[in-house]
Amino acid sequence: MFTGISTIFGSIIPKKFVEQKIRIALQRAGSRDDPRTWVGLRVFVSILMGAIGFLIPFSVFPLANFLFNAGINFEPLINTILMIGFAITGLIGTIVIFYLHISYVIDGRKKMVESILPDFLFLVGNNLKSGMAPFYAFRSAVRPEFGPLSEEIKIATQKSLGVESFSEALKQIGERIDSKVLSDTTKFFAQALRSGGHLAQLIETTASDIKQTNRLKKELVTSTKMYTMFILFVVIVASPMLLSVSVEFLHILGGISAQTSGISGGMDSAAIQEQSGMGLTAGAVSITPEFMQTMGYFIIFVNSLLASVFIGTLGGGKIRDGLKYAPLMIIAGLVLFVICLALVSGILGGFTGI
Repeated sequence: MFTGISTIFGSIIPKKFVEQKIRIALQRAGSRDDPRTWVGLRVFVSILMGAIGFLIPFSVFPLANFLFNAGINFEPLINTILMIGFAITGLIGTIVIFYLHISYVIDGRKKMVESILPDFLFLVGNNLKSGMAPFYAFRSAVRPEFGPLSEEIKIATQKSLGVESFSEALKQIGERIDSKVLSDTTKFFAQALRSGGHLAQLIETTASDIKQTNRLKKELVTSTKMYTMFILFVVIVASPMLLSVSVEFLHILGGISAQTSGISGGMDSAAIQEQSGMGLTAGAVSITPEFMQTMGYFIIFVNSLLASVFIGTLGGGKIRDGLKYAPLMIIAGLVLFVICLALVSGILGGFTGI
């Protein structure tokens, strides 16, 4: 059933996009799924989520009114705008989630391969020193703990047993794993294999350089951890606390304003003018605590999203690397905001009775 649906919706996507983008992405992610079926299923799910978003004003809002007596009602124009907005959000949001998922899988394979590549090359160099031919040196260096790299080396050695040369098969490894380090290494070794030379020494030198580069990257990430911790503290802890104090301050200010209005109501006109001249009468509070609380939720959401983007850029240079932390930051910030509202209200709530 799902295969047929995936095929139908996959036919909507242009063939050029499927071959040049989807197929390459699936290869780099280590997936053996058919590209058109894979993208068709995701298109179907995205459209389904858009349809669910479109029906939210007809289903969720009336259900909330029935269960919680919420009283959520909108004018027809606002209702139509909400329907279109939820539909677009559901559609685009689902597509973004699928894109981020495949990107994280590709990046995960890349990081794993780059971390184990020096050890693999050292092992290949030792095999070459022992007198093995390059083909058998690579084949003997395959270990289960090398993960995706072992799988790709197996594929390359199997291809080289046919009509394809071993050097060309090695070059194709860089096309199936999105790693510039691996791609440059395989191209360099293929060139050295054709021209001859001290292959063992070249491979060990390359492995040492890659290991040094990985160590420098780790030191760079470690040096930015303090900035990351500061950003997390500001977004998750400091912002909810300050916003909760602002909400309670408006509650206190509203109580004082109400009491001042009651006192002014019992004075004669001369006394009121005298008090007004002294600046003791309070004006109307234009920002209500309820509005400030709603803005607090919105501010925490936006700040968490922007902070996750900044953390991703700071740590790895890619925005999507930080977006995976956004849901946790948003949930933690909102939960702490609710807790701070209750605590601050309990501590400072007595001042409203002044």
